[in-house]
Amino acid sequence: MSKPVIGITCSMEYGDKKRKYPTAYAFDYLKKNYYEAVERSGGVPVVLPNTRRTELVDKFLSIVDGLMISGGNDVDPEFYGERKKTNNLSLTRERDFFEIALVKKAKVKRVPILAICRGMQLVNVALGGSLYQDFSFEKKFSDHTLEGSACYHKRHPVIIQKESRLFQIIGKKKIMVNTSHHQMVKKIAPRFVVSAWSEKDKVIEAIEPEDDHFLLCVQWHPELMKDRCSKALFDSLIQSAREYKLKKSRD
Repeated sequence: MSKPVIGITCSMEYGDKKRKYPTAYAFDYLKKNYYEAVERSGGVPVVLPNTRRTELVDKFLSIVDGLMISGGNDVDPEFYGERKKTNNLSLTRERDFFEIALVKKAKVKRVPILAICRGMQLVNVALGGSLYQDFSFEKKFSDHTLEGSACYHKRHPVIIQKESRLFQIIGKKKIMVNTSHHQMVKKIAPRFVVSAWSEKDKVIEAIEPEDDHFLLCVQWHPELMKDRCSKALFDSLIQSAREYKLKKSRD
């Protein structure tokens, strides 16, 4: 069987006439770490553009065997019924619209999904959950924001729920993860469960559905880590995508 195709969503920048580099025009972009992680685990990465043509979502889903919802800017609070509480938000509504449509349809089709950082937050919002807009409003939580090269280093311990799919994949009750986020899951989407949380302040670090659909969402950035536990996440996505690809060929 040929390798499974993994569609990866990407970040975007709006056009800005004052911007000289790399271009004044609007553009999409993706950090290499995402697609290199897919390649290392045996998948074929394909970048999905942030199109306004939502009718293309079905076409994209017809050619991929799995999805990775990547990190990036913040999800607009309007999508979970709130107003903006802070100016410390970087919003790209066009990307939100596209990814929400993509996730909703992929959930119905049971396409395997691995969602990372913003991706976890986006999935939670798309399927009925909400977010804390910024750590600065929540004094009971530590600041999980780190920038630049600090994201490459393990920073804090995460506790994994033993009955979860995440535990089945990683095989450990506690792991060390990196951190680079100023938002977090607040209300969990219906029919989802918490599968990991930060040891110190109980911030939700991973969620997954109650059923057996492979839809694994993590708050950290495993694509920036080179340890066995991180690679196991991508290996599991690729294996689930292989199974999905085989099922499609038989239907």
